[in-house]
Amino acid sequence: MMERIAVSGVAEQNPPRRMEWLFAVLAVVLVVAAYANILVLALGAGLVVLALALVRFQPLLLALVFFLPVAPYLSWDLPVKDLGTLLRVCLFAGALASRVHRGESIRAWLFSGKLTWTMLVYCLVAVLSGVAFNPFTPSVARELMRLASYVCFYYVITDWVRTDEDFTALLKALMISCLCVVAFGFYQIVVGDYSALFEALYPIQDELLKNPPWSGRITSFLSHFNGLAGYLNLVIPFCIGFGIHARDVLLRRLSRVCFVLSSIALVLTQSRGGLLTYGAILLMSALFLAPSARRKLQWSAAIVVGAVAMGIVAGLVFERLAGVDQFTELTRLAIWAGAFSVFAGSPVMGIGYGNLRQQLGGVVGGPDGWMPDAHNLYLQLLAETGIIGLMAFAAVVVVALAIALRLRRKPRFSIEWVIGFAAFAGIAGVMVHGCVDYMFHTTPQFAATFFLVLGLLNAVSRRQERTKPEPA
Repeated sequence: MMERIAVSGVAEQNPPRRMEWLFAVLAVVLVVAAYANILVLALGAGLVVLALALVRFQPLLLALVFFLPVAPYLSWDLPVKDLGTLLRVCLFAGALASRVHRGESIRAWLFSGKLTWTMLVYCLVAVLSGVAFNPFTPSVARELMRLASYVCFYYVITDWVRTDEDFTALLKALMISCLCVVAFGFYQIVVGDYSALFEALYPIQDELLKNPPWSGRITSFLSHFNGLAGYLNLVIPFCIGFGIHARDVLLRRLSRVCFVLSSIALVLTQSRGGLLTYGAILLMSALFLAPSARRKLQWSAAIVVGAVAMGIVAGLVFERLAGVDQFTELTRLAIWAGAFSVFAGSPVMGIGYGNLRQQLGGVVGGPDGWMPDAHNLYLQLLAETGIIGLMAFAAVVVVALAIALRLRRKPRFSIEWVIGFAAFAGIAGVMVHGCVDYMFHTTPQFAATFFLVLGLLNAVSRRQERTKPEPA
């Protein structure tokens, strides 16, 4: 009996010791990598993420959510062109190996739920459009790798985020990360430049792909001001919902501060599409959160009046927000016409996922090397993946919105209810902003946040399925 107790005690002590040794080895790997080369550091970071995911180290996911807005460019001849893509793939590989080691079902994880299936169908269409129906290009390889990394991120969130404590911790990491993004954007305003740090994060760009010279429009850690606006509009619904209904005091306070500062930062992006989307999100918030029909009407009227007043003030402060200048109007119309003509040439499966930027400049008649996107979510999808791709993406959105609406049946102060509201407003906001911008290729941080929202929605849905009482 005493021998069994002794053996048991040794067994309980071994895991902590193994973890200590693991952390020590990983720390040495990172130090050596940093000393050797930045690309070696990237590979070292990937190995660290893989190793920690193998032991299901929960804070790892929080760290990746916190650093999600930062995506340093990697200069090498591989399809993975930014650090975030590499780390998300390594995270998934470690999580997959962990499930295999624990004997947990892989099939149930990878192929359960309507949202997952519609997302996989969309990914299949993207792969077929870029590989089977069109020549495989470096642009296709890069964007397909990014898309794969977003799906990997979605799967890990679905697997690791299960309890109220998990959701709360992840949302706190998201809010703190967003506050850091906003703070860096304010710093750019103070110094009157994108800053040396921004240039260090994104140094390898062709001149015609770079942002225009500084004009007062903040980008923060993201690579483009419109992308920053899209990112903020995905986080703001969570700020609104948890700022009102969070039971955790710290999360509630973080959400309220994040909402106020993010709203100011959104104005500083001077993104007209972003501000239009922000107004739509506020209206959706009134319709979701108001306790009665009368309050819905009052809140909606107040939002419309406030939006008009703020629009007038913003137009007086920022010339760009006073209206659409003729150059922008003509350029957008030309780009939209060019994207539609590309779609008309390949209407079923498009010209290949990720290929439009390589071709659109020549179609529009821009300068050599100019690679614009369609500045429209729907035209971009039609041009690159055809009618089939647009329908597949629409199916993802419809299923996600339907799940979010079903969560309204949950108690108003529950995690499920608030995530349902925030996901609905955020995804619907993407569709509104998509009328004038396309950010999935140009801003990988925005795209990763979009799949983060889908992952949270699926995690809530799966938790409901696990807690359903079995039929008698």
